[in-house]
Amino acid sequence: MKHLLWLTAFIFLIFSNLSSVFSQKMMLEKDYEISRKAKKGYLGNVEEKDNGNFDMIFILPSSQKKIKSEIYHFDKDATLLNIDRDELEIERARKKWRWFNYKGDFFLANNISASANFSADLVFRKKRISAKYNWWTGQYERRVKMLEKVKPKNEDGKKYKFFGGVYEVERDSTILVMAINAGDPKEELYASYDLLISDNELNIKVLEKVQFDNSMTCVFSQPLMDDLSESLENDDFPRDWILIYAPTNVIKKNAAPDPHMFEYLRITPEGKIKERVKFNAPTVGWRIIDAYEKDNAVLIYGMGSGKESKFVNQIFKTGCVATTSNNAEDQAMANASKGGAFGGFSKMGATFSGKDEVGITQEKVDEGLDLLTYNSFVFCVLRDGVIGSKITEIDEVNEKATCPPDMKKPLKFDGKMFTVSNVDFLSDKTIALSIQDFKKSKSDYRPYIYKGMYLLHFTPKGELITNYTVEIEQKSKKGFFNNSPLTSDMIPTSSSVYESADKTKLNWILHIVKAIDKESSSDWSYFGGSTTVTTTYSPLFSIQYGSIDMKTKKASDFKTLGEDEKRKYFLFPSNNVLSTTDYLYFFSETTRGDRLLISRLPKE
Repeated sequence: MKHLLWLTAFIFLIFSNLSSVFSQKMMLEKDYEISRKAKKGYLGNVEEKDNGNFDMIFILPSSQKKIKSEIYHFDKDATLLNIDRDELEIERARKKWRWFNYKGDFFLANNISASANFSADLVFRKKRISAKYNWWTGQYERRVKMLEKVKPKNEDGKKYKFFGGVYEVERDSTILVMAINAGDPKEELYASYDLLISDNELNIKVLEKVQFDNSMTCVFSQPLMDDLSESLENDDFPRDWILIYAPTNVIKKNAAPDPHMFEYLRITPEGKIKERVKFNAPTVGWRIIDAYEKDNAVLIYGMGSGKESKFVNQIFKTGCVATTSNNAEDQAMANASKGGAFGGFSKMGATFSGKDEVGITQEKVDEGLDLLTYNSFVFCVLRDGVIGSKITEIDEVNEKATCPPDMKKPLKFDGKMFTVSNVDFLSDKTIALSIQDFKKSKSDYRPYIYKGMYLLHFTPKGELITNYTVEIEQKSKKGFFNNSPLTSDMIPTSSSVYESADKTKLNWILHIVKAIDKESSSDWSYFGGSTTVTTTYSPLFSIQYGSIDMKTKKASDFKTLGEDEKRKYFLFPSNNVLSTTDYLYFFSETTRGDRLLISRLPKE
């Protein structure tokens, strides 16, 4: 009997080791040294070849005439085949690599901004952008100088009022604005808008007068998203502008009989209205998150807050859209400094400015909207001029919730304090929407702590199939704190899914913070004879990965990329995932940038 027990234990040990070996074989990892030249450049892109092999394209510090590159060629097993070194003229590089954004080491751009002042008057302002190329990141570091301004007036000399609806087209150095003409009859205010365009010399003209049946207010104003949005920025390849208006009772005599009668407009970057559709919104309190074009249809999705008897201006009292064309970065620069010399380029560098820019950015608007309570998910699909919609109540979201085996029970979603992480469109046209809960932080460094992740799987019509939940507990990981005020759970997690070759499973990938990088720089002052030490903290990311069985609607436990969290490999800032038919590849580097790690995960 004793021998039998020993034999049983021995067999169990063998199978345990085999299981461990099998699980390790699932993730193939190989690391390589990077050349000194590539180390000084950046990873421009990772491109799959027709035979399943792939290239890592490093862009090296170059001249303004020719671009130097090192291309590392790998086979399917992440084995390095060879390295090519090449030089291309700028225009040839742009034609070869659509993602290549180099316009020279330094350039000036004269653009235009539009904002509301304290009196809600529309103010156009020249905006000079100075940009310097950073060969470490492949991005331009900008500084902004706000110049002269003008308050546009109609033919009678009256000002325009502006409450949101603006599109800055950087490629063309123009701006489009939907503004209220204060010279219109009072009963038509909010029912009549002028579509304005201005070039960077403040030459302003009315393109079209947009009339509504009743008083309307803008509840969504964003460029259209599509599958290329991540790789091709809107600055260089501007998409159409999407506007959605909802009835308002600000002018009670002209209030719509039904607050659900919304209107959709699609306008080209040149200012031509190419589509206009009236539709019955599924809910008045609709916080629209994005408009996404896919398969000749536009998906408009967001959250609902109920309160159907009210108008939208009574539900979202602070508004849903920005009252400035500046993003948060430009707005911060515009208000950072009133004068003085530039010490150097930075993404949040100093700026010459007149009066502060007081328009509210979309980032600031979204911060407030994230804190509200919602009771439903709302999907609308516009196809061939017809909009269909579907509402999913929060109770149904929780009824259809599931979780990985290592969790005792699924997370419960309460509709409060959350942010949208990502949306993925699957081959069967179903939709995977990722959102993450957060709560207020006790730290003064960052306002929120991010927690649970929810992956909601919807049919093409917006009907909920399953709600997959997972707890994101980053504090339990090693190497997170680095004695810094910034902790891992202060950074949102991004979520994406990738289909298996047979379309029966999803690989669920979470980009999480693995460590906090601490850097200190010293500046010695000639006049004061003192040294100023500046310390910055930056998040370094890694991957957690799991899978979802589409047939059983079950999720697996999650694993962390890499065998040991003490290993000093972290994801490249961009181009860190490649999805092929059979595999997912993840690309990491050391903090020095002298070695790279390729991790290959089979698509289950």
